[in-house]
Amino acid sequence: MGVTLDEIYKIVTEKAGFKGRMRLAVRTGISRTKAAEMVDTPEIITKFKKEADEIVGHDIDTYFKRR
Repeated sequence: MGVTLDEIYKIVTEKAGFKGRMRLAVRTGISRTKAAEMVDTPEIITKFKKEADEIVGHDIDTYFKRR
């Protein structure tokens, strides 16, 4: 279900490590496990992407595998 959210978690983990992944969970209030089970809504994706951009330090769009 939460394919995009799971991918955001993977990108943050790859670029910012475990601490970055934990920061994303704290900032969004949603764990990686829960995110993978959720429906990808535009509002949630926007929230995750905004937080991920801040954690990584730049726009993560270039790291997405699919568009």
